[in-house]
Amino acid sequence: MNASTQSAEVPTGLINLKTAASLIDVDVKTLKNWIKAGRIRGFRINGRLWRVQRDELLGLVQVALDIETAGVE
Repeated sequence: MNASTQSAEVPTGLINLKTAASLIDVDVKTLKNWIKAGRIRGFRINGRLWRVQRDELLGLVQVALDIETAGVE
């Protein structure tokens, strides 16, 4: 196999789960549950370390805020 078939494209803007959790004020376990449920994509680095894309995480939170404030005038 050559290097191009072995390496997967790694997205940019990855942050660890602890940082992500503190960014949106949830527990790390909540993020892991969201990854398992498919609400957000998680990426394993070095086989065991989870990372999420910062922009995708903030987009998920923004959608929730939009839904929450849609009925408030």
